[in-house]
Amino acid sequence: MDITLGANEHPDPHAEHTVEVGTKLPPAKVTEIIGYVEPWIASPGEKVDVKVSCTGSNFKYRLIRLIQGLTGPNAPPHAEEDMGVSGTSKGRFQEGYPGSYGIVESWGASTISPEDGLEVSTYVEPHLFSAGHPQVMLSTLDVERNSGFAIVLNNEGKVEVLLGNGESVDTIATDVQLRLRRWAKIELRVSGKDVAIKLNHINMLLEKAPSPSSVDKTLSKPAVLSSSSPLLFAAAFFKDQSTPSTRPTNFYNGRLDSPMIRITGPHARTLACYDFSKGISTDDIFDASRQKRHGYLVGAPTRAVKGWNWDGSEPDWTKAKFGYGAIHFHEDDLDDAGWETDFSITIPEDAVSGAYAVEVKDQDSDSQDAITFFVRPSNKSVAETKTKPRAAIILSTFTYLAYANEHMYDESKPTHMEVAGGVQVREDEDWKRMARRHDLGLSLYDAHRDLSGNVFSTAKRPILNVRPGYVHWGIHRPREFSADLLMIGYLEQKLGKGGYDVVTDHDLHLKGVAAIEQYDVVMSGCHPEYPSLESLNAYTAFAAMGGSIMYLGGNGYYWTSVTDPKRPHRIEVRRGDQGCRSFSLPAGERIHSLNGAQGGLWRSRGRTPNLLFGIGSCAFGTSDGVPYKTTEAAHTDDFSWLWTDIAKEDRELIGKKGFGGGASGDEIDRMDFDLGTPSNAVLLATSTGHDDTFGVFNEEVMFPMVNTLGTSCDKVRSDMVYYETSTGGAVFSVGSINWYGSLGWDGYKNNCAALTWNVLNEFLSRGKRGLLKA
Repeated sequence: MDITLGANEHPDPHAEHTVEVGTKLPPAKVTEIIGYVEPWIASPGEKVDVKVSCTGSNFKYRLIRLIQGLTGPNAPPHAEEDMGVSGTSKGRFQEGYPGSYGIVESWGASTISPEDGLEVSTYVEPHLFSAGHPQVMLSTLDVERNSGFAIVLNNEGKVEVLLGNGESVDTIATDVQLRLRRWAKIELRVSGKDVAIKLNHINMLLEKAPSPSSVDKTLSKPAVLSSSSPLLFAAAFFKDQSTPSTRPTNFYNGRLDSPMIRITGPHARTLACYDFSKGISTDDIFDASRQKRHGYLVGAPTRAVKGWNWDGSEPDWTKAKFGYGAIHFHEDDLDDAGWETDFSITIPEDAVSGAYAVEVKDQDSDSQDAITFFVRPSNKSVAETKTKPRAAIILSTFTYLAYANEHMYDESKPTHMEVAGGVQVREDEDWKRMARRHDLGLSLYDAHRDLSGNVFSTAKRPILNVRPGYVHWGIHRPREFSADLLMIGYLEQKLGKGGYDVVTDHDLHLKGVAAIEQYDVVMSGCHPEYPSLESLNAYTAFAAMGGSIMYLGGNGYYWTSVTDPKRPHRIEVRRGDQGCRSFSLPAGERIHSLNGAQGGLWRSRGRTPNLLFGIGSCAFGTSDGVPYKTTEAAHTDDFSWLWTDIAKEDRELIGKKGFGGGASGDEIDRMDFDLGTPSNAVLLATSTGHDDTFGVFNEEVMFPMVNTLGTSCDKVRSDMVYYETSTGGAVFSVGSINWYGSLGWDGYKNNCAALTWNVLNEFLSRGKRGLLKA
């Protein structure tokens, strides 16, 4: 295995830190080591870059394959494989630099002569006033050379203009007051010493808007309009009027639409006229003038949002002829942390697929981290490898990204988790790191600082809750990745190393059924919540080939998500006004920007999970789960194979214990023939006894929300379902996030684990009996 060390000549990271929790640097005397691997999903033989932030002077590392990461009472044995790669590296603190903006490197400044005047106009819709810093909406200001301009929003929501005069920067303060979440048009005209600022408020239907405002000012010296600074939208290259910044700063929280720059005077002309409705699915911004002074976006601001002239006539930006010329910028957007590489590793050609980690340990303290990433199955042919795993588990990497670094513990945000009985935060080291590293971006459950919902998540950053021993801070049990490792540990025991494969959502999305067609059986993770259309189609095509599916989770195949091959690290989710969610996007903004597909629930698009998996999500609760009670159908001769090596006294209640209580808990699914459950589906077991901390999802209720809790609503349950497909395969579904927590209880010595193996063994014994080809 090759290791390439990166340069580590960096400043001493041991300066005393005085920043409080919730900001970028760790507080005084707090040690920390974290990192990420790029790419997040790699192939055998591929090189990956490892990027580490360490408050210590040196750290050790080693490469491991993760098998089972949970520790503690009743957990299976902790298991990992040392890959024989280790080393040391110098430590240095690295931070993310959130904030989105647009940049035009060459905007025509060199064509401006001293006798020219300048006219700048743009529509603005601010979403936050008291940001604690100036919010720059447009800027070419170069504070080193005292040239250019900036249009700024101050903490009171008033407009200011900064103009360089060659010797200093003039600040023109105004009483021009913008309105929160309301559009206005700003016009700035500069000619020599004369400055005019106009603002026109845009009415929303019949509301009464303030009268137009105008400010005229005569400067002591003529403005120097030509500038060596790029044109920036929603940021600037200065900290204040006299302090330059090498990075964009003073980010704007709000929307811009139709910015235009014109030269006035004897040689009047348009320098640039930007149409943000063009290229919505890209990171490009287009100048609609003849000059073609195009630019690009950094930080993944939100596109496909309503502009100043949206009138409600068309809620789909792909069909609208107008109304979608805006971009929503945020100071806490993050698409790429951009950390420097500390060293690189080449994945061995013979590496088995799975979850891997670079384990890093600070040599100056006891701080450590397991920087998780994934290795896909080898591209080598069966003849070359001489082995062919017949089963694969599909890890829910889209779900991992959806929850990445989530902040639902933050009670200051409207997106905090609200559940019956309240939430007690489990303040372990995983949670503490998320709580203090707010520079590492948001999850798809978080609101931005301006309270708009976040629609993007990225793998190009440390994802601090994708760790092998992670226990959820709010519901105090393994969830998502750490729970999925419980199943990987089980497969390792039953099938051995190399006896199964690990596939990711990303590969299923990018490769389709080709990613899984070689297997007889595929198994889900515990929470496969965010499939794309491509991955759903891959599951369907696999079943059409005679493959069998084991859906061993809950709240699966629920939200629509999208990405694109150019930016596979970025996932987009647009939530509507249905579903279990932490926020709703406004009407007119529920169509994905990356590909123009409808957002929201798959159920709302007619693709209910019931159609293929037999069950669909229905309820959620945070208290202990309950067991499944088996039905008479499960004990007929047709299902005698279910009970191999399970004592008769253990066949009535399945999964009585687990790390989240019983096997039916957290988010749960049930069968429903009206929603597409196949008519030949057999109910093998159903959960009973959920308490009133469990409630039915809002899309399940037609009338006002009454009789919706566990003790009063029969829709609050998990159903264990089996059906045979028309192509010779079968589907087995359990409908509970808690399933893997019960499977792993007492080191896999329980009826939940035994029943899971009986189903997998039965499906493997049948093989793939496909009658159709995908």
